[in-house]
Amino acid sequence: MLGCLLLLGLPFGLISCLDSGGNSNDPVTQLLKDIETIDNFLDSNGLTAEEDASGIRMVITELGTGLPAMLTNTVDVDYVGKLFSTNAKFDEGNVKGIVTTYIAGWQIALTTLPAGSKATLYIPSYWGYGNSAQGPIPANSILIFDIEFNDVVESPQELQKLAADTTAIDDYLVSKTIDAIKVPGGLRYVITELGTGATPTWYDRTKLKFAFKLLTDDTKIVIQAEREPSAEFYSRVIDYIHGMKIALQKLPAGSKATLYIPSGLGYGTQAATDQGVTIIPANSNVIVDLEFIDIIEP
Repeated sequence: MLGCLLLLGLPFGLISCLDSGGNSNDPVTQLLKDIETIDNFLDSNGLTAEEDASGIRMVITELGTGLPAMLTNTVDVDYVGKLFSTNAKFDEGNVKGIVTTYIAGWQIALTTLPAGSKATLYIPSYWGYGNSAQGPIPANSILIFDIEFNDVVESPQELQKLAADTTAIDDYLVSKTIDAIKVPGGLRYVITELGTGATPTWYDRTKLKFAFKLLTDDTKIVIQAEREPSAEFYSRVIDYIHGMKIALQKLPAGSKATLYIPSGLGYGTQAATDQGVTIIPANSNVIVDLEFIDIIEP
């Protein structure tokens, strides 16, 4: 929930068909088969990939310095799409669109890859077109995309909202006489205990404890959890909301801090829900009491 888990605009419309074709003929078996095929290929060719719990693999040739996209962001991406089975190119070009309009594999990759990165994505068929053929793409095809993730394109409205949220947070801090570290982009944080461990990078796996409160009601905890790596959730720095991503890369393991996060670095225009109940409304500034326990080796 705290991280962002079809390709529209290409000549034949790379739209996800998971709903229409991904839930028959045992898609989970096909997914596991595809993951094994991809991993064997990477191993046999001596390629090192960042692995996602979904099964997507990313061979990063240039790591960007920007934040990954949120699902509601517009992105600018150059790409070449190829079939894993034959290495035949089926499309190439540039797209500028909202992340949720792309195939699920792109949604996962673009929300776990820093903007400015160049990478080759290996996408199991489950996260592409499942068991439905799409133009030159046969059913159950593993897809390869060479991409340049040029940028996350922020709209004037998003920039105005960030400025307003940052002002609201700064006013709150002044009213509470809190002296916080200010980060360009809106994050504010106070280190309450400085750890002595290593400082993590994007894909390091972490063990954390955290509690969320709304800036508008700092007396009530709305989310409280402890996270560590598992088969279903890797708990990497990059898997958390943007404000936590930024803060974790500034904190040594063993640290405790309070983060003041504008909505654009939190859940943005999407609400956080639990069993259909809204826990954090859309466009909410949040306070996160964070305990960064350790980096966990995979």
